[in-house]
Amino acid sequence: MRAAAALTAFINALAVSLFALIPGHKIGPAAVVVGAGGLVFVLEALLALVRTSRVRWGSVRDSLFLVALVVTLVIQMVDGAGVIARPRSPGEVNTIAILVVVCFLIGIARAWELIGGPSIGLGQEVTALARSRDHGADDPGGEEPAP
Repeated sequence: MRAAAALTAFINALAVSLFALIPGHKIGPAAVVVGAGGLVFVLEALLALVRTSRVRWGSVRDSLFLVALVVTLVIQMVDGAGVIARPRSPGEVNTIAILVVVCFLIGIARAWELIGGPSIGLGQEVTALARSRDHGADDPGGEEPAP
């Protein structure tokens, strides 16, 4: 599931970006077609998750992520249709560009999870810092014990 999400996000961002680089090619049709393809892929993944009905925190998190990816792809398709209807409107093009960056970041985050990279968060780091200071307070000299 995570691999499918990472791949979908990367393919979406890469394809839209590459089509945008072709002189004379309009980004609107590319955003609509690539978004529709990604939407089908993500909906299949959501249906597979529902079919297997694995209810765990990880599957809930994966489901929420896939729903967020669906929302991203729908916005991309709507803005792509807007670019087709109004080619001189920069607002939709800017939104598509931002969504491409978001999809790259999503793909990177999911790929990091797939390779088993450590999960680093602000809350975790603050808690670890507080705990390390608490352990240091137990030492009357204020020094850490020698290894």
